[in-house]
Amino acid sequence: MGRMAGKTAFITGAAEGLGASIAARFVKEGARVILTDIQGEKVAETAAALGDAAIAFTLDVASEADWRRVIDAAVAAFGGFDTLVNNAAISVKGDIEHADFAHWRRTQSINLDGTFLGCSLALPVLIANGPSSITNITSALAVKAHVEMPAYSAAKAGVEQMTRSTALYCGRNGHSIRCNIVRPGSIMTPMQERVLAGRGGDRDGQFQKTLDAHPMGRIATPDEVANAVLFLASDEASFITGASLAVDGGLTL
Repeated sequence: MGRMAGKTAFITGAAEGLGASIAARFVKEGARVILTDIQGEKVAETAAALGDAAIAFTLDVASEADWRRVIDAAVAAFGGFDTLVNNAAISVKGDIEHADFAHWRRTQSINLDGTFLGCSLALPVLIANGPSSITNITSALAVKAHVEMPAYSAAKAGVEQMTRSTALYCGRNGHSIRCNIVRPGSIMTPMQERVLAGRGGDRDGQFQKTLDAHPMGRIATPDEVANAVLFLASDEASFITGASLAVDGGLTL
């Protein structure tokens, strides 16, 4: 029996990078997976590669109507789900002097509002299919300031507090739902490449600075972070809720 045998997981931002790695790890451990992403064609391809255990939907996490539509479709397709992973996010530089309000709002709407909508609107499904779990992906920048990323840092810090509040609410109200945080440092994903490109100049030099910031001297692979998500979603973490698991190579020490 796999560590996720009998479970069905709903994963956002699953077309590529970390989300795709989480989906593949879950399937390997026996789960069925519902992959969602705003990149509709790409997420469909990612799901197809995982076989009959996976299904894909296009989802704009910043849209309440889209969340309702996709949750209903996922329930119709798989009969519900007991695992939610809120992974979808954007990471675009913009310091406090030069980023405009549109940049701030877009970052909050995807990274924070999108996670709120997932937790809130999926809750009835998770209650009905309990025991269930929610794992929200944040970032080392939720607790470590970065001169170029105030909007991103604020959104991820908000997700951390919302996660703890959700864990407390579920526990106090007798819902069999655990809610936890995985807090990665830098990960070698397409998003990381876009961040490096967005800084301009010497890509290799910028990447070396990223490596040097991590005491372990490297950044994570997607699979290393997916392993942490797997643990928190599995029954091995059955008495863990409201926790934040740093997978950052010592970046936040």
